[in-house]
Amino acid sequence: MRASYLFTALVGLGVFAVAPAPSLAQGPGIGLGVAAGANVPTEDYDDAAKVGLVLNGFLEVRTGGPLGVRGTLFWSRSDIDNPLIRNNGGVTLPDDPNINATGNVDLVGGSLDLTLGRTHGLVQPYVVGGVGVFRRRVKQDVSGAVTEFNDLRHKDTDVGFNGGVGLRLSLGAAAIFAEARYYTVSTKPDRTNFVPVVVGLSF
Repeated sequence: MRASYLFTALVGLGVFAVAPAPSLAQGPGIGLGVAAGANVPTEDYDDAAKVGLVLNGFLEVRTGGPLGVRGTLFWSRSDIDNPLIRNNGGVTLPDDPNINATGNVDLVGGSLDLTLGRTHGLVQPYVVGGVGVFRRRVKQDVSGAVTEFNDLRHKDTDVGFNGGVGLRLSLGAAAIFAEARYYTVSTKPDRTNFVPVVVGLSF
């Protein structure tokens, strides 16, 4: 039921996004954007990681129509308060609520994204989504655990997908925007899922 509501909402936003509007737009060509905000862990990732900082930068090909193409760079850092890595060197960390874990996790990556939305008017809603490659770097220390989990460093690189919605406020040649996307990265044994919520400037 929730999936059907989400699909209906996205379709409605897409229809609104491409509807005609008064002329006030960033014209066709190459655009740049930067954004910052909060990275909100979800699902299994939420069990270990706290809300963190996220920074984005992108290069965008603007067609002058509703469809655009972005190359996006992504970085985030979140502190951890529960073990994120539970298997190391053939040893499994026991599921003990008294275990104290500290450290952080960095996510660094890039994606190729498509945008679909209104390109004219003062308020310009849009949908965005794409695919990319992300590197996860975990620094984790578990006090009182076996040596395999003391001062642990772990890195992996995996494919990730994203999709979400945004809203631009056109300032002519520039725009202020807010955006929220759901990301899922194919880390093992559990996927790394998170929702960055950012505000930024494009020009």
